[in-house]
Amino acid sequence: MEGTAATGNPLQPVQLPAAGVPTADFCLQLEHTMLKATWAGAAATQQVLTPQVLQCIVMGVASLLEKEPTLIEVQPAVLQQQVTVVGDTHGQFHDLCRLFELFGHPSTDKVYIFNGDYVDRGAWGVETLLLLLAWKWALPHNVFLLRGNHETNTITRIYGFYAELKAKYGAASKALFTFIRRLFAHLPLAALVQSSTLILHGGLFRAPLKKGKGSKRRRASGVQALTLGSLADLRQASKGGQDPDSERSSKNFIASDVMWSDPVNAPGLRPNEARGCGTVYGPDVTQSFLADNGVRLIIRSHEGPDARDKRQEGDRMPSVDSGYAVDHDTPSGKLVTLFSAPDYPQFMADGEERYRNRAAVLHLSAPDYATPAVHSFEAVLPRPQAESFYALPSWTDDDDDLAEQQPAGSTDGSVAAEADDAAAPDGCTVDSNAAAVTSAGNGSLLPVSSETANAAVHARIADAPVQTAEAGVVA
Repeated sequence: MEGTAATGNPLQPVQLPAAGVPTADFCLQLEHTMLKATWAGAAATQQVLTPQVLQCIVMGVASLLEKEPTLIEVQPAVLQQQVTVVGDTHGQFHDLCRLFELFGHPSTDKVYIFNGDYVDRGAWGVETLLLLLAWKWALPHNVFLLRGNHETNTITRIYGFYAELKAKYGAASKALFTFIRRLFAHLPLAALVQSSTLILHGGLFRAPLKKGKGSKRRRASGVQALTLGSLADLRQASKGGQDPDSERSSKNFIASDVMWSDPVNAPGLRPNEARGCGTVYGPDVTQSFLADNGVRLIIRSHEGPDARDKRQEGDRMPSVDSGYAVDHDTPSGKLVTLFSAPDYPQFMADGEERYRNRAAVLHLSAPDYATPAVHSFEAVLPRPQAESFYALPSWTDDDDDLAEQQPAGSTDGSVAAEADDAAAPDGCTVDSNAAAVTSAGNGSLLPVSSETANAAVHARIADAPVQTAEAGVVA
């Protein structure tokens, strides 16, 4: 772990292997090089991770994610006795590197599931996201990336990621953001491990509206009895598009709920008034879902120590200062919150006392994969000097924040997408036939057609073993 400003050898850009697909060695090199660059300031990111390589990784992984279902069903192979689940990381790149140092990097004999919120708040969302994407591309059946509420077009503009991208990539950032927000829309919403443990960002969700007489009128008037959804509903759900909004499309109810909902102590399923979207659900709802769907454990994330601390008195839940909390303990199983960003948030307003929380990961093991082993760790301190990319204080992620902070031209919490012909990095284009880039044998970057790039990606998927001792199985 780098602990002092980078000195000595100048920063060098990383190059993808000649085949154009990251390897484990490439991922380790990328981690080391980006880690060193964080001590040299925001401008150094582009020196080591060029816009062309960033674009290539994002496009390659987007092609993989597009083929994944909304609900990933993971059946660990014989040698993969352990599945490691990681909660919010929020751009705290040095802590992600510490996590890998402590618990091992992704490999063919283990499975990692990351539960969303890779960007925003922290100063190194680009580094955090791209390292995880590189590992996903290198080991597509061993690394799974789920979607959080911060993997959306609007939220990334409010809580820092878009500003971070502009600070690090300048004129190229607009085109890069176009690729990234498209990738976000392909992220799966949830993972089901060994049919017994459900992992999703915010939590439980309502069933889709049933078509029938009066359904449009009930939706328009806001009068709707909330009915708990099921795994079958989740399998059939859309991934939500770039900005899941249940108010604008009934197709996005499940995506919005999964990304934004919160547990409470009071019984019942009702709208999440504190956040302005999603639901809140009591232990009785959790019990019903577990029993009805044959699930024993639900792992959600979404709330750090600040969100728990600032809940209203009647909605208090256990602290996540250790990175983990059991929220609902029912006859059929448990619902827990997992948070993996220590000493969070990285930036706090003057006069606010730091939470100095620990982070945690959960290890799931055979035979049932429903009895988690909790491992906590502390933040890597000191961090490199960095400035916040969003306005402080800001913690609730609710509609009041959106109304006050939405970008110009947005009236409903959504943001119109930039034109697809936005200026792109040299050697890249941004349109429906966007060019990918790959490495030539001499390490230079060459544009290739999207058809060629996608064919290579799809061939990689087709060639992957369906079930072996070395690779996990995605059903």
